[in-house]
Amino acid sequence: MNRYSSIPPFASDVGIDAALDQYFPYYQPLIELSTGQVVGHEALARTTNEQGQVISAAPLFFDSSLPEDWVLNVDRAIRRQALHGYAHMPADSFIALNISPVWIDRLANMNVIPTLAMIEEVGLDPKRVVVEVTERSGDLENLKFLTREYQRHGIRVAIDDFGSGASQVDRIIALEPDIIKLDMGLFKEASRGGGAADIALSMTSMAMRAGCQIVCEGVETQDEFDFAVECGADIVQGWIYAPARANPISSNAYVEPTQTLKRQYLERKAATFERSYRHRLSVEQLARQLCGWWRACEDISLLHRNVQLATFQELGILRFYLCNSTGTQVSPNFELSGDSVQSDGAMQGRNWSHRPYFPHLIGIRDLPLEQMVVSGAYRDIRSDDMCKTYAVVLAEDSILMLDVQVHDQVLFTR
Repeated sequence: MNRYSSIPPFASDVGIDAALDQYFPYYQPLIELSTGQVVGHEALARTTNEQGQVISAAPLFFDSSLPEDWVLNVDRAIRRQALHGYAHMPADSFIALNISPVWIDRLANMNVIPTLAMIEEVGLDPKRVVVEVTERSGDLENLKFLTREYQRHGIRVAIDDFGSGASQVDRIIALEPDIIKLDMGLFKEASRGGGAADIALSMTSMAMRAGCQIVCEGVETQDEFDFAVECGADIVQGWIYAPARANPISSNAYVEPTQTLKRQYLERKAATFERSYRHRLSVEQLARQLCGWWRACEDISLLHRNVQLATFQELGILRFYLCNSTGTQVSPNFELSGDSVQSDGAMQGRNWSHRPYFPHLIGIRDLPLEQMVVSGAYRDIRSDDMCKTYAVVLAEDSILMLDVQVHDQVLFTR
């Protein structure tokens, strides 16, 4: 049995017109975070099963057993219905349509673009349309040409499922899209933390630097909403607001829920920053104590004897070591392991002047007040912990470095 047997039979069984009538768009609202307003809707393909229940028609577009021309006709019929259904919506809202590059490659004449013809037929302002490119396949030159044509007519272009499969960086460079939609699978995994979160945050940061708006879809929980904010999302969509529905919804439908979600995010984030700041002050206080003890004995291997190891462990200190003013490590790593400190000379002689925090430290070392520099958060290769490096000048040619776990990272920090 075909695993898509719940999808209605195709054209050869019921006739082209009758088959097309069994497919229709539903609209999922897109909410702008800065206002809480519904600023647009994504048109999603739907059909009904044998019990008359509305179900997704997405499997239709991945079923290689169906005639490609017929599937293309279904796709265009849904697009046309979606545009007609959106014509009565407020002029400041937009409709997002999914278009496969496979269909683009099948265009007999690249100067005759069906979606543009449909928009003109409906009388919709092209500025109210977003075209989402949904796959990484297809000829890039054809896609580049079509993207320019869409944008020339005022249509915005989005890259959907960004981060799935191949890198798609070539798509950003070649297409210069207006919008990036983070892949839902990556987004959900990343919202739980770990390496996926690092990757997702890096990707959205890169996209924003390229001038793209960020859309996060599949948002269902407060944690996922929070992570969408961390990703720099301008727009979110998902069941935390509403599933796709038969008709577009009014622009003010989710203003209050968005305000509530953002207030909860702000409370959690502010509390995280407070705890993080208190932790930083404690680490800095300990580092300055270590500086004083080092100046008294000038033996770094003895520094930990002045402080109980429990204090190091409580603050999440992984290791400490000395560098000179050129960035070269002149001592072993003194690694905290259980209830002891172990000396590891593997890194001695390495030069860390390329780390972003190091030129910062050298640039301010001659200021009258003792200065401490803290790096951004990164994932420590040895321990796999998120950590930061604290650096403070001990003497003219001695710099104390401490690698410290990031504590209480309830939310991510870009």
